[in-house]
Amino acid sequence: MAVSDPQAVQTVRNFIATLIALGYEGHDSAITRSGTVTSASYNPTPRVTSRFPITPSLCNSMGTLHGGATALLFDNSTTAPMSLIQKKGFWELAGVSRTLSVVYLGPVKAGEEVDVEAVVLNYGKRLVHIQATMRRVSDGAIVATCAHDKVNVDRPKPKL
Repeated sequence: MAVSDPQAVQTVRNFIATLIALGYEGHDSAITRSGTVTSASYNPTPRVTSRFPITPSLCNSMGTLHGGATALLFDNSTTAPMSLIQKKGFWELAGVSRTLSVVYLGPVKAGEEVDVEAVVLNYGKRLVHIQATMRRVSDGAIVATCAHDKVNVDRPKPKL
């Protein structure tokens, strides 16, 4: 397991604060505001772990985390480590989803918390592949995993 790097944690927190400051109020904005970055590192590969409370609004009629909300948590969480590879002219917009594959392994009840660790496994100029694991905080059980592929949508630099 990678050791958390305070500079990486601050980079991710600044990235998230910038997103929040934009004033976006879409359906996923509450998730962005509710998460707490607990660790991040650049090496051996960019990774971020965030903790999220599971509120009733994220749950199904059985009082457990809804599958769509799980996918949304993964979608947001896998964007966070993109801030660790961004630089001027390279993944500035953090990309858009190409595929998001989720495997559901167990329930999470309303009122519990989850940790989501997202790891950038491979990236280039146009594509990135990120893997994430969701664990229930109370017992450390893996409750879901995902693989997320994103496409870079930065505007191409003009050729002179």
